[in-house]
Amino acid sequence: MWLFRKPPNLSRAQLRLVRAEDLTKISRLFRDGAYRYYGVSVSELESLLVAGYGAVLSVDEDLLGVVLIHWPAEQTCWLRGLALADGVGLQAALTLLLPFLHASLAQQHLDTIYYAGDEASDIWLIPALLALGYQQATEVVVYEKRDLHIPDLGHPAVHIRPAQSSDLEAVLHIDRLCFEPQWRKDDLILAPAIIQGPLFLIAELEGQAVGYAYATSHFVGRLLHLVRIAVEPGHQGAQIGVRLLASVVAYAAGQGATMITLNTQAYNEHAQRLYRWFGFAPTGERQTVLAYRLGQPGE
Repeated sequence: MWLFRKPPNLSRAQLRLVRAEDLTKISRLFRDGAYRYYGVSVSELESLLVAGYGAVLSVDEDLLGVVLIHWPAEQTCWLRGLALADGVGLQAALTLLLPFLHASLAQQHLDTIYYAGDEASDIWLIPALLALGYQQATEVVVYEKRDLHIPDLGHPAVHIRPAQSSDLEAVLHIDRLCFEPQWRKDDLILAPAIIQGPLFLIAELEGQAVGYAYATSHFVGRLLHLVRIAVEPGHQGAQIGVRLLASVVAYAAGQGATMITLNTQAYNEHAQRLYRWFGFAPTGERQTVLAYRLGQPGE
């Protein structure tokens, strides 16, 4: 990476969308940059660059900064990566990069960009985004269950089975019905999870898939993280979610796990009542979610 002897002159900087040939330079920025926020897997990075899902700030052939979004969902997207080279001022660079990115996204008919940050590790980024007009949308709260007692088995007529590849369309359909666009998971996430995940369950009622649960295993099986649990709106309130939760807890106990964790939006009071009743307790950890409405005045 080019190391600046003095702060670069941003008046000479150019803005453009990311390109596939930026891969090496962007990878270096995310490795060595003075400011780095990276929420994209290595396997996803090249595809996002090919699609032009981000913007770079450069002087001549040198990249000073990059900002990336993840794959859009309907009219929404998430800020998933940001890095600046040594010597580049945070606020000055973002004042150039983000309006350019916002304008590009608005031209693609997106209406909102979101950011979910950890106030501990990304303490530098949240104030910078707030200063540029981002606003707090909600918080993600963390729950845990250390006592693997199962208070209820749920709807006895519901059949719980492991998911198969052929269930993908049904799972995507349930996901679309249950979650707002910014919270939905697409086939790029759910297809591998069904095949490779340690636990992906389907809830069936009268032979129809009406819900699913997906969990990941960590720390040599001692921790199970419930990534997702969803029940079709037309079947909610019938203890199908309870049935899925009971199956997740039973699996965790059978694998020798000592704790189950999950995240949910602060405004999702219905889900939190269920989790509390089932023995989950809030840990006090919260993740700030910011949002910016694209096409705001001045852009």
